[in-house]
Amino acid sequence: MELKKILKKAIFLDPFNTFNVGGRECEIRTDPLTGRNTRILFFPIRVKPELNIEVLNKNFDELKKKDPGFCPFCPDNIEKITPKFNPELFPQERYRVGEAVCFPNAFPYDENGAVTVISEKHLVCSDEFTETMLKDAFAASVQYLTDVKAKQPEAIYQSINWNYLPAGGSSLLHPHLQVTASSVPTNYCIDVLRTIESSDKNIFIDLVNTEISNEERFIAKDQYFSWMIGFAPEGIFDLIAIPHEYFEPKDLNGNRLDELVRNILKTINFIRSYNILSYNMSFFFVPGKENFFPHMRICPRTTVPPLDTSEINYMKMLHNEPMTTLKPELIASQLKEVWDKL
Repeated sequence: MELKKILKKAIFLDPFNTFNVGGRECEIRTDPLTGRNTRILFFPIRVKPELNIEVLNKNFDELKKKDPGFCPFCPDNIEKITPKFNPELFPQERYRVGEAVCFPNAFPYDENGAVTVISEKHLVCSDEFTETMLKDAFAASVQYLTDVKAKQPEAIYQSINWNYLPAGGSSLLHPHLQVTASSVPTNYCIDVLRTIESSDKNIFIDLVNTEISNEERFIAKDQYFSWMIGFAPEGIFDLIAIPHEYFEPKDLNGNRLDELVRNILKTINFIRSYNILSYNMSFFFVPGKENFFPHMRICPRTTVPPLDTSEINYMKMLHNEPMTTLKPELIASQLKEVWDKL
């Protein structure tokens, strides 16, 4: 697999060099799964900040102050306020595994939308999530997706998603996943499926082998998944998990789920080491299409001080091209150093 990148350079009279001719370089990289571009900006290299627990706690405390108080996802309110699944389509009104509860999204994005509350606890800081919490939440979500497929075989474009905290797009502080199943693919799936159709190889196996060979962004190859930093990240950086073989949502259990959750927690802790709390996660499935390997991407979300500027500007919002000032190779080298310790 060819990992495509184009080096660009803007030339101008540089005020930091007595207005002599100078400039700045950047790279345009193409995501090997989607075919979309990401821009890597070569700003002055910033040393990775020291983990500052006081800053993280202060940021979390500030969020608590904005919490409206009433929460439909807390245990006393779930039974009273949240919807129930239609018994003509689903065998359960709500899916429960441990503390996790999956129920219909009252404001869905598609014909099948569910929310999976991760924990009974209303406020969970990113270092407080446990393997049990996430395994139960995934298990409840997978039960829902499996039953969707049984009754609606056309709803093959499925995903398990996580917006953590407001900077990650969550409108409620109580941690929860959003689960979708549709007959219409999202733009991300359309792009990946287009790449699959245009290739004579399995693009997921090819990408793993390419990244292992390059050694620049590859993190680890475990029993069920390979883990790497995205060559053309969807944001500041993103971690990609690609399985070694095709499987369907119902097969995300046992040791496979254990490994996935264990490494999600490692990634969350690494994101914290950048003094960032928020992130987005999506796990993509297309059951029945065996050359579309289910895979996951996790991307940190933050704002830029001192104005708390959104990291998403016109380039991402309207041109659909992410930008980052952190080279994926730098992130990968930092993550590899601590991966086994996290």
